[in-house]
Amino acid sequence: MDYTDNQLLLKDLFSLEQAEIHLPGKGARVVNCSFRSPVQPDGDPGALHVADEDEGSLLVCQSDANSNFTYPVFMPPGRDQVSGAIMLLHGLNERSWSKYLYWAQYLCEETGKAVILFPIAFHINRSPEYWSDPRLMSEISFRRKERNDNQATPFNAALSTRLEMHPEWFCSSGVQSCYDIISLATDIRDGAHPLFAAGTRVDFFAYSVGAFLLEVMLLANLDGLFSKSKSFLFLGGSTFEQMRGVSRYIMDQKAFDRLDEAFLRQDPSLIRNKIQLPKLSTFNQLWHSFLSILRLDRMVGEREESFRQLSDRIAAIGLVRDRVIPGVSILATLRGKLRPSEIPIQVLDFSYPYIHENPFPINQPKIRQAVDKAFHEVFSQAVLFLGA
Repeated sequence: MDYTDNQLLLKDLFSLEQAEIHLPGKGARVVNCSFRSPVQPDGDPGALHVADEDEGSLLVCQSDANSNFTYPVFMPPGRDQVSGAIMLLHGLNERSWSKYLYWAQYLCEETGKAVILFPIAFHINRSPEYWSDPRLMSEISFRRKERNDNQATPFNAALSTRLEMHPEWFCSSGVQSCYDIISLATDIRDGAHPLFAAGTRVDFFAYSVGAFLLEVMLLANLDGLFSKSKSFLFLGGSTFEQMRGVSRYIMDQKAFDRLDEAFLRQDPSLIRNKIQLPKLSTFNQLWHSFLSILRLDRMVGEREESFRQLSDRIAAIGLVRDRVIPGVSILATLRGKLRPSEIPIQVLDFSYPYIHENPFPINQPKIRQAVDKAFHEVFSQAVLFLGA
């Protein structure tokens, strides 16, 4: 079977409701695990400014889905416990794992390591179900279009509304995600997770904004947790200012402009003061790392020295026609100028029409073979790098 066949098959088989799913082929299986977040973001919802009833409802997460959730682990054939882990970090505004299922299975089966699909805060099954309600989101996107935003769509309505009204939530959800990942990686290392042997190192495959989140953690490297971790970045790795997230699948123009204003055109400390989180002793280290990858022209020496020291533990692939995070931006950030790193970075250009949000389109017979070839070109390199 090719890429399209495998994706469609996995989409039909996959569920977060089943404890375990046996996959066809080489004998891999999916084990769904539970997680409780150690961090509670967003402060008191009742104290927030609400523009109108419908849009304001998006700002309140009344369920505990963001704090208590399930994450899937793809386990290699015939193994009850493993000593190798790859955490796959997804992109911004994802609502399901569908796009990533064969990515995870392929990495798992070809490296022999477990692959963890871990959701970023307020994404996938960590967000309220009504954020994906077509009728409600259509109404809200229509209102946003009336404000002359042609990029407003039902798919990006929830994220756009939240970030336009409270851009600091881009950071607070990122901080929560960092501490969640650190908590899970610590449990895995310490032998406190039943699927992993004590001493297991967590490596990463990070896509899109997941790569940005990962960079913050790698540069901070709290307690040396990721000192030996290897990271493969796909369509991500640039500074914040070089990203353009305006897309019918990510966020609309007004939300993007608000983020740009908050983080690039005003003092970032104004945002920092709005982040309502419990006192975290290591937050300053994460914030400092975040500042270092906001702009390409700031903290240049420090950032480039950090990436130079990570040269043998990071690899990246970007795409020429990626409009959200262009390949040249990834190259400029990771390679640097003052003291260039030796991070292996490739900027590819697939032979078919693609976009950042959908680099491997399915159900298009005319380009099916080309998509399969492109997928294997990228993921065979990820396997070589992460499988070592």
